[in-house]
Amino acid sequence: MSPLSPRDTLVYSVFAVLSTLTVLILLAGAIVTAYRGDPMPRQSVDAAQRVTAAKNRDVLAAAMRSYAVVSAKRTPRLDIHTFGLPASDSLNSAIEAHVLTMIEESGAFADRAAFDPVRTAPAHRWPTAAFAPAQTDLDDGRSSRVDPRAVDISTRVLAGGGHFVVTAVDTDSPHQRTRLLLTDLAHDRTVDARRLFAAPVDPAAVGADDTGTLTIDDDPVSDTDLSSIGDRVQKALHSALELPQPGDQRSPDFSCALLPCVALTYDDGPGEAQTEQKILDAADEADIRLTYFFLGQNTDAAPEVAERIIDAGHEVDNHTFSHVRMDTTPSTTNRKEIDRTGRSLRSVGVKEQPLIRPPYGALDKRSAYGLGGPAIIWDVDTGDWQNKNAKKTVSRVKSQARPGSVVLMHSIHPSTAEAAPAVFSAVADKGLYAVTVRELFSGITLKKGGSYFCRGYADELCSNPEHPAVMKN
Repeated sequence: MSPLSPRDTLVYSVFAVLSTLTVLILLAGAIVTAYRGDPMPRQSVDAAQRVTAAKNRDVLAAAMRSYAVVSAKRTPRLDIHTFGLPASDSLNSAIEAHVLTMIEESGAFADRAAFDPVRTAPAHRWPTAAFAPAQTDLDDGRSSRVDPRAVDISTRVLAGGGHFVVTAVDTDSPHQRTRLLLTDLAHDRTVDARRLFAAPVDPAAVGADDTGTLTIDDDPVSDTDLSSIGDRVQKALHSALELPQPGDQRSPDFSCALLPCVALTYDDGPGEAQTEQKILDAADEADIRLTYFFLGQNTDAAPEVAERIIDAGHEVDNHTFSHVRMDTTPSTTNRKEIDRTGRSLRSVGVKEQPLIRPPYGALDKRSAYGLGGPAIIWDVDTGDWQNKNAKKTVSRVKSQARPGSVVLMHSIHPSTAEAAPAVFSAVADKGLYAVTVRELFSGITLKKGGSYFCRGYADELCSNPEHPAVMKN
């Protein structure tokens, strides 16, 4: 082989040096790449967030309860659908207040001071998944036109994660409006969700995509769009939702100012253990709370039965000691009857100041004021004490119970216990919510000397803001 020329030698040397440098650069790049800890690719981040957001929606849908206020006969027409979230009283209260405001502004109070709740068949209630859609786009679910003769309201969760839930309350008619709510589940506090943003935004333009990222005009928010609170909440929305553990869920999430409620009451107990247990079992199956008006003498005779009813979480109140007719009994005797029963109730675990139901509902002005508080009467007498027939008891409830009713029954009769499952089903099937007496009259001040038969406007005896109570002359 002939020796290389000086020129070839130079070219070869330069080529060798360049090759060595290329190898070194590639090797260094590989080492840096291996150790620099590149963030997860955007596609992987989005995929992980979609999985988390889907799980959060499932958790919400499982926890929510669906409510509907629907009537084609009211003027304006009512078509309201909302969810309630147990253990989030602040969110439920904010939704209820806004819905009632919209109803009032539409004229659906009908020149009254309060809403007259409408009975709505359970079939109108949406599946809870409808309130937690996978993606909420601009004008998602909006009606194509505004109907001034209707009140169309619905709620939806835009996103939920960590300890936060962002909710939209959409009014489509009589005019379009959206209100945004931010709920801190850890502290049960709900505020205007517009504070999430650094600048004013149109609430109707806010949504969320399927990763749980908030959007404005369907575009994901940027860091500059969010306030400091918004930045913290947005990060939480990409984490697993942590719902608080709810307590007793037998009560509805909204009050009887909005919902059609009925109080199912039982007098003269506690009765025979087996009879009372049948009613308790039926109430447990129906997932409702009842109100009992105990006689003091029966409480003393069967304290273990009384305690069983109280331990089950039902409301227990005062029906005097020996079932005296208070309008014909001296005031001093009436006072002793009430006080003695009060002691009996405290001895079995009643902690709240008991309400009083006068036997036979019989009161005059003297005895009414002598109670020292309100008297709870009724507007539906099932006649169970007289007919002792389960079918007749159920029939009376089906035909007479209406929004705001107080239903009278007696837990000492086996026929009444036999009727209980069908009574509770009849109430639910009518779209009524069974509540305690205190829950029924919540928001109405119970006055000394006043008698309370029902709530609402169905009867002139019912309590409402214009007519809080029946006062004896």
